[in-house]
Amino acid sequence: MSAEQRFQAVGPVGAVQAGQMREFVVDGVEIVVVNLDGALHAFGNRCPHQGGPLSKGRLEDGVMICPWHLWRFDARTGRPHFPEGYTPVPRYPVKVEDGQILVAVG
Repeated sequence: MSAEQRFQAVGPVGAVQAGQMREFVVDGVEIVVVNLDGALHAFGNRCPHQGGPLSKGRLEDGVMICPWHLWRFDARTGRPHFPEGYTPVPRYPVKVEDGQILVAVG
């Protein structure tokens, strides 16, 4: 963790159930928290293609699917599956403490 990172609580661990995605706002930044089999991952909520809200899309087999144009991103890394080589979704550090989901966007 760098000195600039400041983790902030976004909600209780139960707010994002396994196999689900949910949008939050941290320091004015829209993020999507993904729960893959109990492991939490946090990303920018906007698709790098045309800004579609990833949290409104689908999560299938560890892949976030944008609702606007069906672009696909790995829900562990943010790397694009389709089309290959495109810009990844920004990834943010996430952790759990005292039953709260904490995310750092700075």
